[in-house]
Amino acid sequence: MEEHAMKKTVIIVLAVLMVAALLAACGSPAAQPGAPVAVATLAGPTGMGMVALFDDPAYDISLLTTPDQISPKIISGELDVAAVPSNLAAVLYNKMQGGLHIVAVNTMGVLYIVENGDTVSRIEDLAGKTIYATGQGSTPEYALEKILTQNGVEGVSVEYMGAHADLANAVASGEVALALLPEPFVSTVLAKNVDVAVKIDINDEWKKIFGPEAGMPMGVTIVSEKFAADKAAMDRLIKDYAASVQYVAADPDSASKAIADRQIVGSPAIAKAAIPRCGISFITGEQSKAILKDYFAVMFKSNPASLGGAIPDDAIFYLP
Repeated sequence: MEEHAMKKTVIIVLAVLMVAALLAACGSPAAQPGAPVAVATLAGPTGMGMVALFDDPAYDISLLTTPDQISPKIISGELDVAAVPSNLAAVLYNKMQGGLHIVAVNTMGVLYIVENGDTVSRIEDLAGKTIYATGQGSTPEYALEKILTQNGVEGVSVEYMGAHADLANAVASGEVALALLPEPFVSTVLAKNVDVAVKIDINDEWKKIFGPEAGMPMGVTIVSEKFAADKAAMDRLIKDYAASVQYVAADPDSASKAIADRQIVGSPAIAKAAIPRCGISFITGEQSKAILKDYFAVMFKSNPASLGGAIPDDAIFYLP
């Protein structure tokens, strides 16, 4: 009897080990039937746009504060889906030699020049001034540089800070008079300090240079190569994400409360004020490809390192 029991135990242990090995081989969570899709997004417009997905058990969403927190998770294969700055998608694609696809542009033009004072009303007024900004080495730096150069504006000193929230606090307290900030941090500042006003819409200035249909694709949604191979999962993601974006646009009152409840933005009032300036979108297919190809060309000309040294080939785009 003891020998029989021992053999039975060995068989059970081997079976458990085989199941564990099979699960480990499945890779990302989405590859396992029934497992929620592993998603990372940022506190800001990208998180705001996918707010309806937070309550969907099909998605396991991590809300992070900086792109630097997302990159290692993409490289390690921990994530199925991520919302990242547009140029970072190119950097990661080049670094990984593939491994990901861009599904959609999720944020268009969220950068604004704000001022505590009344010395600036147009780009030319920035000449000789000091601007505080965030996003060194990414879209804000290169977009501002391009717009200043194109307009012949000289003598501008740009001082970079690490976090949007830190710069927003500095502007709200009066420590900084002139800043380049993205939404929803612009609305946060305006709510805290009535002397601060929006002076220049950087997306409008971008369109003056590159045409009215150009726009500035600030953020994109990317998926791992493994996840992209599952067409049913991809179709569901595209449908669900698009519906979330439509919900934010159609019902800003309800969406603003949900956004604040999820701590994506500090309060419903700030979220509601920010939504019209957040450029929340979900542009897929050939339209997304066309927007990004123009953007990548501009970024590469400004600084090849902004894209990781090369313009990504067309395989980066997921075309449903």
